[in-house]
Amino acid sequence: MSKEKQTEEKSDKVVTRYDRRMEKRKKEEEKERRSWRRFQIISIVILAAIVVSIVFSIGTSFYDRYTVLNQTYFRVGDHDVTRLEYNYYYNNSYNNYLSMYGSYASLMGLDTTMPLDEQTYPGNENMTWKDYFDQAAVTQIQQVKAMVDEAKESGFSYDDGEDLAAYESEIAAQAESASVTEGDYYTMMYGDYATKSRVEPIVEENLLATAYYNHLVEENQPADEDITAYYEENKNTYDTVTYRSFYFEVETDSEEDTAETESAAEETTAAETESAAEETTAAETESAAEETTAAETETAAEEESGMTEEEIAAAMDELKVRADEMAARLEAGEDFEDLCVEYANEDQKESYGGEEDGSLTEEGSYYGAPTAIADWLFDESRQEGEIAVLESESLNRYYVVQFLSRQNDEEATRESIGNLLAGEKVNEHVTEIAGTYTVTDVAGELHYLTVPEETETAEEETTAVETESVTEETTAAETVDAAE
Repeated sequence: MSKEKQTEEKSDKVVTRYDRRMEKRKKEEEKERRSWRRFQIISIVILAAIVVSIVFSIGTSFYDRYTVLNQTYFRVGDHDVTRLEYNYYYNNSYNNYLSMYGSYASLMGLDTTMPLDEQTYPGNENMTWKDYFDQAAVTQIQQVKAMVDEAKESGFSYDDGEDLAAYESEIAAQAESASVTEGDYYTMMYGDYATKSRVEPIVEENLLATAYYNHLVEENQPADEDITAYYEENKNTYDTVTYRSFYFEVETDSEEDTAETESAAEETTAAETESAAEETTAAETESAAEETTAAETETAAEEESGMTEEEIAAAMDELKVRADEMAARLEAGEDFEDLCVEYANEDQKESYGGEEDGSLTEEGSYYGAPTAIADWLFDESRQEGEIAVLESESLNRYYVVQFLSRQNDEEATRESIGNLLAGEKVNEHVTEIAGTYTVTDVAGELHYLTVPEETETAEEETTAVETESVTEETTAAETVDAAE
């Protein structure tokens, strides 16, 4: 049979229902195969995208980690400093500042809720607070590197085992107190990728610098006559007095405002200046005490009292009569505490007549005493049992005061003055040698290096003095204490 005939017969073949079902099945199977193929292709593309994303993420994370831990962030002399080491000192500088000034940081223009690089530093309008802490951190690093190099060159040896163990124990305790793991605490304190093992070499170097600094202080103790001369000029800083006191105060329309004024003018001043007395010279602390004074508090007292000047003056005259009366009764031999109970107003009653002697202050410091009575108490002509009535114009008060004794811990005083004078000498030396270590901004992030200097106003000089003490006088020991 010819092919043409076969073709004709095939074309004339009847298409049955079975044939149609089979044809339909074939088409469906082919459609499924095409769909599965498309699914496979799409899946591969999506999977490839996911893989690329994961690889990119891992690569970015690896790059960040490598940058922080291995790349040179800046150079100090011949020393390469990583971002991790910088973070350690930067965070210490920041925490040091907050620890020193606490809630008063806002009064100095620092808002801890805002990014530091968005806040102008009050000492220089061309700088931000981040620039300031950058400068503080780099200065500390310069000092530490310089001291460590000199320590090694001089053959100074130091076993840091005990101090390092104490530091790590303190970190563990702080982590537990914060309810976080030690690993998380290191990250919180010193930034990303900070761990105990990575931070430890930085701490060890810091401990060595601290030990060497203390060694230099011991080597540079002043002569006895220098200590005596310094004490004679600054007795009020080191002596303490024991006394009794009670105050009569004008009762204003707002007792709450009065309490706030008292706290700002007296209790706050005492806390701040007593701390200053321990860390600075008498001249500096006297200046600090004078700044939080009558000029500020008098205005606040008058505005918040709700009374005219004439009304306040009349009330003060009445208080003077009562204060003089109390003083006269004391001179006649009546008990100080008993009289306090008798004269106390409603707000004062809880302070007197209890188990504790509310009128008695033992071994009080000059800077801890109310401004109105401090000079009288620390006048060297005071005699035991002497009584006085003293006025505080800024707080609208009259104090009745009885001097009991003045004392001095000679051994502690001589040690304190010796370390102070030796510390000043060593600080000059450290500043000098650290200044020879040039800072090279490798990463280009230390903007303070290019900030032009600005002439400071009288108001700004106060801030400059305070912050300078952090950058120049803060030793390696203070840095380690802040970290701990």
